[in-house]
Amino acid sequence: MVLEETLIIRGPIDVPEVTRAFREAGMPARITQTVALEGLVSAKGTIRDIKAMLKEEASRIEELTEETGIEEGEDTGPGGLHDPYLDVVERVAEAIAEFMERYQPGDVIPMAGIKEWMVPSAGAAPEGEPAEAVSPDAESSMLYRFMAFTALDENGLIETGDEELVVQGHMDPEDIILALPGGAVEDIDPEALKEHGILTEMTVTAVPEYRLEFSPEAVLGADLDKVDELADDLEIDEDEYISFREGVSLKQVVTARTIEVLEERGTLTPAEVAEALGSSTVGDTEDGWEIVLDLTPEFVKGLLTDLRKIGLVRKKGAGFRSI
Repeated sequence: MVLEETLIIRGPIDVPEVTRAFREAGMPARITQTVALEGLVSAKGTIRDIKAMLKEEASRIEELTEETGIEEGEDTGPGGLHDPYLDVVERVAEAIAEFMERYQPGDVIPMAGIKEWMVPSAGAAPEGEPAEAVSPDAESSMLYRFMAFTALDENGLIETGDEELVVQGHMDPEDIILALPGGAVEDIDPEALKEHGILTEMTVTAVPEYRLEFSPEAVLGADLDKVDELADDLEIDEDEYISFREGVSLKQVVTARTIEVLEERGTLTPAEVAEALGSSTVGDTEDGWEIVLDLTPEFVKGLLTDLRKIGLVRKKGAGFRSI
């Protein structure tokens, strides 16, 4: 049906809770579960090799900048993205070295102690901020230490349990294999990656996917302000929700204007409705915007059929009219 709409949520959800929440927001949904495959790309190599590669790439970009005459601070293209990653790698290496200095092989560390190490003191909260506010520098430090902890675990240097972890050994931080998001190397020549021993890896995982299907009645009766609040509460993926919200909003606009046309002009065929919609606009030019409805007769026919099924228009011969 033309007026139906679907929202896709990936990842585990509480189906009864989500169903209840949408129903209370005036949008009852039918939920079906499937499984989707997601690919997560990462770049792996020793810290030494990754740093060498990123420094080499930065030098290449700098030379290119000089050759092309682009002034510093102007857009230098994709290469300019790599400096932040180099800083991340260096900070992670520092965090690993700090961990090894603090804890020795054989040490048994309560998880509470590890959490304390991973969440450094944020100091005094900025003026006007709550006491528990975390500064951007503290957040960055937490990220670097989390990446360091993950690298230590993946390199077999620590063994984690539910309540404690055991330090298994030390090694030169530069020799530790680190994984970065694939975006760190997506614009680097594959040959350069190969020369530095950097492996690009894609991990494919099966992720539960839930399809929330909404009937025409639910779409047309939706209070989008309430649904916006619901989307925030349920932490629905922003891109998925924006697409869904736009679909609902536009169908409400098209439906409202279609019914207005039938009320103004009487019985019309789908082609005549499409022509009438295309010859007028929705909106207020005084407010600086308007919507032009450039719809095909085929779409309009489906729209009118849906509206007839839910009792908003009637069919009369080859045409449709308002009730």
